[in-house]
Amino acid sequence: MLSQGQIKKIVREIAMSIQGEEVELLRPLEEIEKEINGVISGNMDEERKLNDDCDKVMDQYAREIDRGSVDPHKMFLMIKKKLAKERRFVL
Repeated sequence: MLSQGQIKKIVREIAMSIQGEEVELLRPLEEIEKEINGVISGNMDEERKLNDDCDKVMDQYAREIDRGSVDPHKMFLMIKKKLAKERRFVL
């Protein structure tokens, strides 16, 4: 996951690239940055929730994982892809 500092840097880069284009901004750049930050942060929150839900599903398979009959990393990714598809969340 990205830190707030990393998100801020990405937001600034996006905003500066928009400003660098010959585009008329209808709102101040600071407002645009705030909106971009909200979108990225919201997406990160959704992915955290998705990961938490994956962990809950993984708990149901704890015995199989403990016995070594299931690779936990592969299973986590499989569950995450399935949940993301169901929720129409782009990874």
